[in-house]
Amino acid sequence: MTAPAPAGPRGGADGGAGGSPGAGERAGASERAGASERAGAGERAGAGVRVALIDSGVDAAHPALRGAALRHVALVRRGGEHEVLPVEPGDVGGHGTACAGILHRMAPGAEITSVRALGEDGRCSRDGLIAALRFCVRERFSVVNLSLGIDIPRSAPLRPGDHRSIVELYEVADAAYTAEVVLVAAGPNVASFRTYPGRFKSLIGVGRAPFRDPEALRSELTLDHEILAPGDDVLAPAPGGGERRWTGTSFAAPHVTAHVARLRAARPELSIEAVKAALHEIARGAERSAEERAGGAERSAEAAAAGARPAPAAAEHPEEGRAPA
Repeated sequence: MTAPAPAGPRGGADGGAGGSPGAGERAGASERAGASERAGAGERAGAGVRVALIDSGVDAAHPALRGAALRHVALVRRGGEHEVLPVEPGDVGGHGTACAGILHRMAPGAEITSVRALGEDGRCSRDGLIAALRFCVRERFSVVNLSLGIDIPRSAPLRPGDHRSIVELYEVADAAYTAEVVLVAAGPNVASFRTYPGRFKSLIGVGRAPFRDPEALRSELTLDHEILAPGDDVLAPAPGGGERRWTGTSFAAPHVTAHVARLRAARPELSIEAVKAALHEIARGAERSAEERAGGAERSAEAAAAGARPAPAAAEHPEEGRAPA
C-alpha cells in the first residue's frame, strides 16, 4: 500500500482491503485441552457462533454459500457520521465473498454478518474502518474477521494523521479485548510494509504460508503477526458463481477465524488469551503430526533400502492438532 490513507483489503497499496488483489496479493486461488475434548458435531461447525466479516460484502447467491446463515449490513456515511444499516445482499468486488466462502467451508454452522465497509474501488476511509469495528464491538460478535488494514511503509515516518488513526484503532482493539470480542486481522503481504491493526497484540495477527492442508496452522510470533495459516493459492469463491485460487493474508485470516469459531462453539466462555493458547496448541499438534509422518516415511524408506518389508507409517490422528472437529 502506498500512501497511508484509506483502508482497504490486504494487499492494496494504500492501507486498505480491496475487492481486487493488491501488493503481494494475487488471485489465482486445562482450558484448551478441554475445548478439544468436548467438541461435538455442532461445535466442529462453529454452530451458533456470531462472526462478523468486515469487507466488500457477500454474494449470498453464490453456490459456495448455500445453506449459510447470513446477515447483511453496510457502512453508510450521513453528514459527518458513519452508520451501519441493513442492506440487501451483494459484493462490490468479490473479496468478501471469497473470505466468507473459506469461513463457511470450515465452520458451516457459524452465523456470518457481512459488514460492507469497502466501496467499488476496494477501499474505505480510515474513519470508516474504525466505525465498522466499533459497531462489531457494540454488537458483541464472538469473532470479527479483518482481511483488510492500513499499510504504511516501514521506511516512512508516521505522519500526524497516521498517529491519530493508529491510536483510535488501538483503542477499539482494546475495547474488543475487554468485551471478549476476538479480532482476527491479516498482516502485511509485503515485508516493506507494516499493517494496522494486525500488529496489535490484543488481537490475533495472521500471516500466510503455503500449507496444503486447509486446517494447518503454525505459530510464528513476530511484530506483524503471531500465527500462520493457508494463504497461497487458496481455492475460494469468485465473482460469477465459480471458484478460483487466491493468494494473500486476506485469505489466511478467515482460516483462523473459522478455528476461533469452532473453539468458541466448544467453549463459549474461553477468554481471548485462552483462545490464543488453543490456536497455538493446534499449531503445535499439527507440527507434531507432520514430524511423525516424516519419521514414518523415513523408516519405510530405510526398510525398503535394506530389502525388508517396509514398516507401517505411524498412524495419523485426523483430529490431532486441529480445532474441535
